[in-house]
Amino acid sequence: MKDRFPTIMSVVILVALVIGTWVAAEHTKRAVVIEAAAKKTHEPDSWSKNFTVVRTNEEGLPISRLVGEYMEHFPDDGSYDITNPVATNVPKEGRVTQGTAKMATVLDEGNRIVLKGDAYVFRLPEKDDTDPINVRSEEMTMLVKEDVAYTNLPAVARDGRTRLSGIGMRYDNKTGELSVKQSTDVEISPKKLENTTP
Repeated sequence: MKDRFPTIMSVVILVALVIGTWVAAEHTKRAVVIEAAAKKTHEPDSWSKNFTVVRTNEEGLPISRLVGEYMEHFPDDGSYDITNPVATNVPKEGRVTQGTAKMATVLDEGNRIVLKGDAYVFRLPEKDDTDPINVRSEEMTMLVKEDVAYTNLPAVARDGRTRLSGIGMRYDNKTGELSVKQSTDVEISPKKLENTTP
């Protein structure tokens, strides 16, 4: 019996520890009020005035530039709202495009820029094309990586003397192709006649 007494005492102490731990854990659960996780709301957590953001590729060359008067960042979806933005897309190959508007929302880590309020997207002029294509609409979306701009709203596109209005336009800067979902009007202005009178 003397040999079993230490073993029995060890088991009793172990059972007492297990029961005591369980009682303490249950008491803690009832005593501590666990609050629900705070809901993420669409409220800004930081802001900036008169800023310029330049994105570069792996080689360190600029691929896009964003300038604005005022910017707010929203942590719930990682978006930015920008006042009076000027978004410039500098593709590795192809023509430089620029977009302006009264407001813009930047999404997808800067790849998607939604221009709102008098949105205007155009190719910058070059020597061989002094009057490049430009598109106006109330809202347009620029996809920086794809080098595409599109809208589902009424829009007006101009290319030199040609004016095209329609509903829903998509402009691919890589190919120079402009597609219109629903065309409403095409207008081609005549060439200006040179003044030959002395």
